[in-house]
Amino acid sequence: MTQFYKQSGFTLARSNLSTKILLTLFLFTTLAGCVVAALQYSSRSGGYDSESARQWIQGNEEDLEAKEFISEKTPRELLSFIHDHIFSLGILLFVILHLVELTPWTEGPKIALSILGYSCLFSMLFSPLAIQSGSTTATYTQIIGGSGLLLTLTLGSLACLDELWWASGRRKSRQQEEPSPPAPLFPEKRTEQKSGGRCPLGHDNPDSDK
Repeated sequence: MTQFYKQSGFTLARSNLSTKILLTLFLFTTLAGCVVAALQYSSRSGGYDSESARQWIQGNEEDLEAKEFISEKTPRELLSFIHDHIFSLGILLFVILHLVELTPWTEGPKIALSILGYSCLFSMLFSPLAIQSGSTTATYTQIIGGSGLLLTLTLGSLACLDELWWASGRRKSRQQEEPSPPAPLFPEKRTEQKSGGRCPLGHDNPDSDK
């Protein structure tokens, strides 16, 4: 990911074909994972409702008429659940949101998507501990957290796919200029380049004579 930022003028729309195909396969895999995760959650907990979320944590041993027996999760099992997901999902979010940084979205939506994704991740992972301790509202935060995490990954993946394949064509048909590439290391350099001045390190702007 870091090498993309080091390449002057790089954007998703300007990437070569092999890079586009690689990123597309990764993004489609992420979208497929979101679909599978939604199906697995619904099947595992019986549906997107607070009682099903509570039952998945606290079990249904007291319900003699239950069609499926669900044992109560132990603290060790919940910690194992958190451990198994916090690193993998955290890294997946980081990669997707890193790619979103290479789209022409403004800073506001990018920051909002990052905050949404990671807050939902923590909500989904740590709500089961509160549910186990008897909290009734934590069942809703778990559902909202899981849904918000899937939404973040889906929106980020679709935004990147759009920028890879279709957004540039729309801009050309509307006779719009291609957006400036991101400059995360020296964001003020973009302003200097537009004004034909000097870059932050004191070197002449190579584009100023063009």
